[in-house]
Amino acid sequence: MIVVLTGAPGAGKGTQADLIAEKLGYKKISTGDALRRQIQIGSDIGKQAQSIMAEGRLVPDSVLLGILKSELDAAGSKPVLLDGYPRNLAQAKALQDLVGTGLIKAAVHLDVDYQSLANRITGRRTCVQCGASYHVANSPARVEGVCDKCGGSLIQRPDDDAEKVKTRLQIYENDTRPILDFYRDLGLYHRVDGNSPAPKVFAELSGLLQSLGT
Repeated sequence: MIVVLTGAPGAGKGTQADLIAEKLGYKKISTGDALRRQIQIGSDIGKQAQSIMAEGRLVPDSVLLGILKSELDAAGSKPVLLDGYPRNLAQAKALQDLVGTGLIKAAVHLDVDYQSLANRITGRRTCVQCGASYHVANSPARVEGVCDKCGGSLIQRPDDDAEKVKTRLQIYENDTRPILDFYRDLGLYHRVDGNSPAPKVFAELSGLLQSLGT
């Protein structure tokens, strides 16, 4: 059983996915986390992805689908939450082909206004070692520049600066937003207001998932 969690960059998908995994027992699959692991170890696919992400572009579908296949196989029988995948119509259709009819139970859209998205992203800081995410205003680390979890250094990712954010949001509008209609047509689309504080968003999300029997 699979739930797709979608939304623009900065909508809070990672935060909510972590909460759902921790409190509701889902297996969280984030292609972004998997890609960052490959970048950290310096693999060929990691170097390719790093160059693309530094320009504010999305990683090719073929790379993401290969990662996704491995992650789904490893999940076994646990319910799965896809964090930020699919990101375009081709990926959405490829996912349907990969898992078959009926396995995807819902596509949940975290909807946030664009000014809030820009503010969230430019203030975000990421641990270079474990990938943990912080925000300089909303959820700062206890010690500036140091990860609470592992002690690693916190950085602003290259694709989180103001100019790259504009590019990423435009890519989202052109490429990712059309999947909302795709899931509407399948009767799987659900909207959650992502402008609220994270605990309120999680309460709405968990209620929705429970009502769907997931």
